[in-house]
Order: sequence, then C-alpha cells, then structure tokens
Amino acid sequence: MERPLEDVLVLDLTRAVAGPITGRLLADLGARVVKIEPPDADLTRFIVPNVDGFSPYFAQFNVGKECISLDLTQPAGRDVLLSMVPKADIVLENYRPGVLDKLGLGYDVLSEINPGIIVASVSGWGHGNSRSGRGAFASVLHAEAGVTEMVSRRRGGDAYRNDPMSHADTYTGLHALGAVLAALHMRMRTGRGQTVEVSMAESTLMCNDQAATDLTGQDPMIGFKGGQNWAAVYALSNGRHVTVTLDLTANFGFKVIAAAMNRPDLRDDPRFARIEDRVLHRDEIEAIFGEWVSQFDSAEAVETAIGVKSVMAAEVRTVAELAETDWAAERGAFVDIVGGEAAAPMTVPQSPWRFRAADAGVAPGAVAGDRGQHNREVLRELAGLDDRAIDALEDQGIVSAGEAIRRPNAAGRR
Repeated sequence: MERPLEDVLVLDLTRAVAGPITGRLLADLGARVVKIEPPDADLTRFIVPNVDGFSPYFAQFNVGKECISLDLTQPAGRDVLLSMVPKADIVLENYRPGVLDKLGLGYDVLSEINPGIIVASVSGWGHGNSRSGRGAFASVLHAEAGVTEMVSRRRGGDAYRNDPMSHADTYTGLHALGAVLAALHMRMRTGRGQTVEVSMAESTLMCNDQAATDLTGQDPMIGFKGGQNWAAVYALSNGRHVTVTLDLTANFGFKVIAAAMNRPDLRDDPRFARIEDRVLHRDEIEAIFGEWVSQFDSAEAVETAIGVKSVMAAEVRTVAELAETDWAAERGAFVDIVGGEAAAPMTVPQSPWRFRAADAGVAPGAVAGDRGQHNREVLRELAGLDDRAIDALEDQGIVSAGEAIRRPNAAGRR
C-alpha cells in the first residue's frame, strides 16, 4: 500500500533524541531518510544496555533510516553533502544555532542549490535570542521550564529529582514533525522551501497542561487540589498495584467510593464533610479507600466493584508487560526490528498512526543501521560517486563506518 511521504527525501543531520525522533517519524510515514553522522557517531549509539553490541535506545529513534558517516567539518565532506541537496526535500539539523552556517551549509547556501529545500532546525532555546548559544538536554529544559519544580510540588515538596523520561526531547521532535509537514504543504502552494525552527523550551511549555494555571498569579497549588492528577496508587491483594481515576476529595469521587465501600457513615465524618475538609485529610481518606482496594486481585475486579462506567482502574505495568497484552498484539503497538549488520534482535514501539488508504510505521524486520552501513549505496545514488571516489574519501577519513563495516577487499580498513 502507498505511504504518505514516499516521494520525500530527508537528509538527517541530527543526533541524540529531539531531532532523530522527527526523522524516525518521517521515515514511518514513508520518507526516505538518510542519517548523516560525524566520524565519532551519534552519542546515543553508546547508551547501554545493548543487544549484541547495538543500543536499543539508538534503534528506537533511528530505525528505518539509511546510515552514512561523513565528516562535514572537512571541505570534501561538505561537498559530498552539497551534491545530495538537489535531490533532497528536507534537511533536519539540531546543532547549536549558527553552526550550520559556520559549516558552509546554511539555508542561503542550500537554497541556492535547491530553492525547494526545507531546513528544519531544532535547538534548546531557538535562534536569535540571548540564550541561543546555550546547549540543552532534557534535564536542563525540565529544570528551566518548570517541570522539575511542578513535579516536586505535586509530590508534597519532595526533593527535586530529574525525570527519567526525556519529555523535552520527545515533545520537541513531535512539534518539529508538525512544522515540517506544514512547510511541505506550503511548498505545494508556493513552490519554494523555507526554514523552520523549533525550540525545546517552547515545546516543553506547550505540552505543560498546567502552564496557564501557573501564569495566573494565583496560588499555583489550587490547580493541584483536584482532578485525575490526584488519582492515587493502591496495593492489590497479590502485591500488584492499581490507580483509580478518582479524586477522592471531590464531591463525585467521595460519593462514589462511599457507595462502593458501603460506608454511608463517612458522609457524617467531620473530616470529610466538605471538599476543603477532605483536602486537608486526603491521606486519611486515601488510606481508607486503599484498605478496601487491597481485598481485590486485579484492576478489573476493582472496576466491577465500583460499578461506575466513568471510573476506571488501571494496573501499574512495565512497558514489557504491556507488550505482552492482547491489546498490544491486536493493535500492533510494538514491532520487532534488528540492529546493524549483526542483526541484533530488539523490539521498539510502533508509530501510532493507522490510515485507511495508506501504510505507515516501521516494517517488521526493519534495520537500525550501523554507523556508515549504507555509505556506498547512498553515495553512489545520491552523490554520484563511484567506488574509487568513495575509497579515496575513506582513505582521507572523510567517510567512515563502524567496526563491522568493511569495504570489499579491504579487510582491516574502515
């Protein structure tokens, strides 16, 4: 079946997460994505644990791309990239602002070669401002954009901790995908490309559903005294845990649990008379409800006992446990791939789109390439180089590959 972007060529210069996830999703939508790494490789290739020497962390955001390694700091490497630009639709990059221009690969240069080129830039703080030159990792943006403080506040003033998930990176990658698709659509009308840049800081703010509340100038904790973000986690009889989508201090939530537990006496308890009282005694009411929940051995049993359709109970699972459920199989939520020439087997999350009249996502058995695994195929086709020219670039260290990659009849050289 046809894929939505199968006529699109992307040159992906990004590293780490915020840029590579955009390239991965473009590939999932059918684009041909060529990942261009420096000689020392994308740093996420070295994140452990690994499978047969290949990092699943790298694979999750780079599967389905063709991987080449090219030293863009050298004039010869720059020239190779420029020779591919006429065939390309999109260049993705997440250098610090200004670096692409210093390499001689800025938009003015690329658009002179290809007026339709779209250059999409991802950075921590955006271009042309006082913070543009600062580097940014997810932990930096979580601290600066209120995420770290908000999580601590919600947990009753716990010590500040960095979140294990890179929210700022993934949010930004998704926003960059939307911007790139919009630029492609606009090019259909105008015939010209353009630049589009997305900052991690603004992406993190945009995805913070409490940001506007915090900006009111009112007590920021007001927004945290009700709603599903107060849904607690309770132990089951078998040692597993569930969360129930109820704020026990709200009138509805309190009414539901009192009825489910057959505890009409709770309504007469002065600790729980009003919402304000229940907020002050939240720990006590959660303890009462938690003791009741502990008699059950599954989320489904808790839901049935509560008996209100709008109230859901969910078991606390690992990703691996969710991957073993019937839902995951029915939906195809995970896909088996391989890493590099060693064909290291691993599983990654599938993209979430399901089209009626198009195909999308990672094909089962798709490859997350080794560094430089596709050097020869890509450089022959897109840069017009023959094997002798590629050999010369390898000898100069302009083109390189991982340990497992060898050019024909050149054992020991890479």
